[in-house]
Amino acid sequence: MIDTPLSLITDVFIPNIRALEAKRLRSMGMSQSRIAVSIGVTQPAVKQYLDVEERFYFEKLLELGLTPEEVNKFLDSLTEILLGNDIKASMDYVTSFGLMNLSRLKFCKFHRSMDPRIPQECSICEDLFKEDEEEEMYVALSMIQNEIISPLIPEVMSNLAFAKRGAKDINDVIAVAGRITKIRGIPTPASKALWGSSKHLAQILISIGKICPEIRSVMNIKYDEKVMVSMKDIGFKIAVVGPTDLATNDRIAELVSSAYSQGIDAVVHLGGKGVEPNTYIFGKTPIEVVKKVLEIARKYRESNN
Repeated sequence: MIDTPLSLITDVFIPNIRALEAKRLRSMGMSQSRIAVSIGVTQPAVKQYLDVEERFYFEKLLELGLTPEEVNKFLDSLTEILLGNDIKASMDYVTSFGLMNLSRLKFCKFHRSMDPRIPQECSICEDLFKEDEEEEMYVALSMIQNEIISPLIPEVMSNLAFAKRGAKDINDVIAVAGRITKIRGIPTPASKALWGSSKHLAQILISIGKICPEIRSVMNIKYDEKVMVSMKDIGFKIAVVGPTDLATNDRIAELVSSAYSQGIDAVVHLGGKGVEPNTYIFGKTPIEVVKKVLEIARKYRESNN
């Protein structure tokens, strides 16, 4: 009997990802016993991973059909999730990534190399993965709950939004109901992510979606000169609008979306009388957006040291 394509996730993808993740966590100073708990293996298994050259595991994933950039981006996000100790989020992320790549038929060549009986016209994996915006938001929000982000939460609080493909109205955009605040120094969603819960960010994403449909997520953080310096140091592409005195949320949304163009990472609204300055961080997914926010947060902390 031919092994199903799902075996590629359980037998090839996950073991090699575990090994590479173990090496990353160890390089950050984490103990082998804690790594074992984080990635769901025994401590002797962690030691075995660490004793083998990283290149061995990396090449296995390239043979599977992933690119170096895809592997590194995946590991970057997985590391942030594991550091937040959210087991469900890590399971969601690993499962979704594996199924998504199966459905894109990226692993087919490797699968056929294992068993030539698999027909060339096989495409049974195409329907394995359906995008779940709520699960992606859950994973991204687990990454946000990191104290390093706290200095970037503005007085008006933050929010993170994610639009459906081809979003037409506010109910096609999911965001945190009640926004993201700070509790005991940790950025914390006031409630779960719900559809239609942020008119402001929805307006921005819907407008931008008309010219750049791949940009479907945004998060607002505070703005000050250190945020600007941090973004420039990273190499982000930035647009600036304002100041605009006594501007309504609708007017700010209009200004921010109008300032956006292809390749922009952030749009800064300089505020004005009665309006707090904010920075709007954009990306294709909420996970991509949160990774950018984490980059800013680390640079921002360096500037305070």
